[in-house]
Amino acid sequence: MEPAERAHHSATTPDFPPISPRARLGTPSSGPGYWPVLPIAIGLCLIPLDGAVRGWVYSHRTGGDLRRELEFLQQFGAISSIVILMIAFVILDSRPREWKRARIFDWIVAACATGITGHLLKIFIGRPRPLFDDPMHILGPVGKYPVELKDGSLALIHAWDYSSGVASDLWSMPSSHALAAASLAVALTILYPRLRWLCVGLVIVVCIARVVLGAHYPSDVFVGAGIGWWVASVAMRSRWGSRLVARLVPSAAVATASAAA
Repeated sequence: MEPAERAHHSATTPDFPPISPRARLGTPSSGPGYWPVLPIAIGLCLIPLDGAVRGWVYSHRTGGDLRRELEFLQQFGAISSIVILMIAFVILDSRPREWKRARIFDWIVAACATGITGHLLKIFIGRPRPLFDDPMHILGPVGKYPVELKDGSLALIHAWDYSSGVASDLWSMPSSHALAAASLAVALTILYPRLRWLCVGLVIVVCIARVVLGAHYPSDVFVGAGIGWWVASVAMRSRWGSRLVARLVPSAAVATASAAA
């Protein structure tokens, strides 16, 4: 390459650090440490105050444009928002294609891992939602709670009784919206560190929305955010997705390694 061409190439081509084949395929890096325990601990400490907050929320119901905005913003972390952001990441990010593909796998697995973890905890804890005004009641995996079925009748059900059609009424803790928002925030922050505080702000908005809209107690959203932060951080930084693909599809691992060479 001539000097002039080399200078032009340097000026127009992004200067990315070299990515080793092992890094592309998922070499683990440091996790979040014990920081995610903080919001979980705060949430547990707030349980005695949940009833008072619930009373205030239900006596000051939000409506109009504010309610519609909160209902929209609380979807940060939902499947549609993840898909849209993944598409934007693939199209707009100028880093190597193989690297982006590996991070997409990590992102997908992180989202799935947090979702599964949150759902299992919901049915294991079995906490009635604020509409029942019973914040100190925890069913556990064997307890039952009286819930109105869709036909108007009252029945005692477990939190894991999917056949009832209303088991989600007993899934207050942890908040899956807060968990998903924290998971998405972690993924975006790892990919784009400058977005950290924007993501933190969006997680806070989601948590506030879930409480103000009467879907959760404050303790639910703190616990959900902490769990989402922890699981997504471990999944993304340990590269669960790209490592899983490398194990399941060895040819993909070879292709990625060849592209990195």
